[in-house]
Amino acid sequence: MLSRFLSAIDVVSGLLLGCVVALTFIEASLRYLFGVQVPDAYSLSGYAQGVAIFWGIASATYAGRHINVDILWDAANALNRLRIDVCAAVVSGLFLGTMAYMLTLKVLRSRASFEVTNELQLSVWLFLAAAAAGAAFASIVAFVRAYRLVRGTLTA
Repeated sequence: MLSRFLSAIDVVSGLLLGCVVALTFIEASLRYLFGVQVPDAYSLSGYAQGVAIFWGIASATYAGRHINVDILWDAANALNRLRIDVCAAVVSGLFLGTMAYMLTLKVLRSRASFEVTNELQLSVWLFLAAAAAGAAFASIVAFVRAYRLVRGTLTA
């Protein structure tokens, strides 16, 4: 079930990034060809990209698809490889948990100050909350990954 949910996250993150690309292309085309701008295109694409990145991090964290340098890991035996993988998952979980906490504080500040986008007056806290939820989920799946590595139900 978790892998199905993570696959859905991959699809949604990809669609959000596709929307960012489409919005940027449309904005640039309209601006240069007709001198017209899409309202809040820059803000919307930035927030959509942030949401996509944080949820994409969750998927990459669980699957172990982060970019890494494996010089030490390649030289290690199987037990030490497992230790390195578990340590990396726990450190990632702690880092992502801290990031989720800080984003949650930003959501609360944004909501309390009624922060909105410039032109369309959309509430910013909704985008920030979606990103914070992605960071929190990424932290959770990092610890799930560490647990499953220790139990032997997940291979590195």
